[in-house]
Formats: sequence, structure tokens, C-alpha cells
Amino acid sequence: MRITNPMVTRNYTRNLNLNANRLDRFSRQVQTGRRFNSFSENNAGAVRAMQVRRNLDRVDANISNVRSSQGFLSTGEGMLMQITENTHTINERFLAAITGTTGEDGRRIIANELERIQEAILGLANGQFAGRYLFGGSNTITAPFTVERHPVNPADDPNDPATVMRDLLVYNGVPLRDIQPGDAIMSDGAYVDIGLGVSFNQADPTRPDAGSAFRFTLVGAQFMGIGEHNLYDTISEMIEFLQSPFDVERGSELLTQFQNSVNSVSIQIAMLGADTNFLEFSESRLLDEQLNLRERQQDLEIRPPEEAILDFKMAEFIYNATLQMGQRLLQPTLFDFIR
Repeated sequence: MRITNPMVTRNYTRNLNLNANRLDRFSRQVQTGRRFNSFSENNAGAVRAMQVRRNLDRVDANISNVRSSQGFLSTGEGMLMQITENTHTINERFLAAITGTTGEDGRRIIANELERIQEAILGLANGQFAGRYLFGGSNTITAPFTVERHPVNPADDPNDPATVMRDLLVYNGVPLRDIQPGDAIMSDGAYVDIGLGVSFNQADPTRPDAGSAFRFTLVGAQFMGIGEHNLYDTISEMIEFLQSPFDVERGSELLTQFQNSVNSVSIQIAMLGADTNFLEFSESRLLDEQLNLRERQQDLEIRPPEEAILDFKMAEFIYNATLQMGQRLLQPTLFDFIR
């Protein structure tokens, strides 16, 4: 087969362009530190890098959710600890009022103290974190606890002037005395994804399956108590008792009732501790996953400088050698003689 000068020139020009493009690619890798800057340079590598980036974004969002939940629970635990301290004060002051030599005036003074402490407990129960209410379950916008007047006997007509009314604590629109343990309001909450694989209950599409998401909000009715002997209403009864004629037996009953209602606060604090430990474990797991993904991203996208420089110098050497070979392969033309 006869090899003509145009064939040699055409092949040489094509190889020269290939070497020039190769030199340009390695030059950009040295300048940017990246293996590729567009999908066209490495389709397979770019697809893998995008998958890693999506996973990294997901993990970063989960870590943010975990840390936000930790702040939520930590603030809630602090407020419950303050409520516990207030209940200790109530216990001490009421005990002194029914067992000591406190007279009628002294009992009224203690009743006023208990009213102030009751108001403080209500304020803590309506506590907020980052502008969201802590103890309202899925309701984080409006105050979950309010005090409203209701009939002492739930069967009485509130519009009847003869009906005896009383201030009762209401949780998300429902008096605590009317809430039962199995009511939906007791398991209500707002959930976040912390990397557990969120799935939804087919029977209730609005509620995630147990164990697939983390409930970061707290149900205030769980620590305040439900039924007639909830914490707030019991304190109200204690205040009314101190303002009424003294009755030792009734005072002892109220003290026992109050001490029993306080136990729900301690139980809630213990549950918060367990949730906090779970979040710490989840954060550790997610941070490990984040580290692995970033290392994978580094391997896929970032070119080590020493490798990039070595490839660039090799490409530069090949390009220069190709130019030198052209002087020997390409025959002089008439224009070369004219110059």
C-alpha cells in the first residue's frame, strides 16, 4: 500500500490535536485540582460523583435534623427540671401548712406562693425553642396549655347560671381531666428524618411507621398528667384547700395526690434521657457515614497534585516530541522555499 504525503499529514495533524487536547485536559486538572469539570470528560465518573453528592446532601440534612432535635430535647429537659424544682417547693410549703402550727393567715400566704409557682409551671409548660413550642406535640405554633373555665361537673351546662365553674388546664383545646391514656392526643407529635429510612403507615399516611422517623416534639399531657388528678388541677385544689377551713385529712389526701402526679414529670425526664442517648448514637453513626462519603467524593472528584503534575509533564513531553517529529515527517512546500 502506497502511503502518500496527504495521508501522513492528515494522520500527523489528528495525533497532534489529540496530544494538544490531552495536554489541555491535564493542564486544567493541575489548575483546578479536579479530575473532570464536565460530564463529557468522564461520564461514568460524573454519574458516580453525583450519586455520592446526593447521599452526602441527605446525610448532612439528617445530621442537621439530629442536632436540631438535640437542642429541642435539651431545652425541654431543662424546663422539666425547673418544673421538678418548683414541685419540690410546693411539696415543702404545703407540707409545712398542714403539719405545722401555721395559722389561717399563714396558710393564705402559702396559697399565694403556690399560685405564683403554679403560674411559673404553666409558663414552663408553654416553653419554646427556636420559636416553636416544646410540649405541644405536632402543635408547635400556638401555646399548648391554656386555662379555661369549665363546669366542675362535666355533665353540667356551662351556660346555666347555677352551674359551678372552675379554672381547668386545657391541652390543645381539650381539658386534661377529659383525656384518656389511649387517646390520639397522647401519641401526637412532629417527626424528622434522621437516616432511619422513613416509611408511612398505610392505615394512616400522615404518620410515619414506628422506628422509621424520630419524634422530636414532646407531649405535654404526658408529664402534666391527665384525668381529674393532673398536676396543674391538683395544685389548684391545694390552693383552694389552703384558702378554706382547715381539714387535716383532706390536706393529707391532696398531698398524696400531688406527690403521685409529680411522678409523671420524673418519668418524662428519664424518657428524654433515653431519647438523648439515641440521638447521640445516631449522630455518631451519621458522622462516620459523612466521613466515608467525603473520602469517596475526594477519590472521585479530586486529583492528587503530584499525579496531575506528573501526567501534565508527560503530556507536555509527548506534545513537544510530536512537534519535533513534524519537522521530519512533513515535506517542505513551495511556501517554505519562498520564505
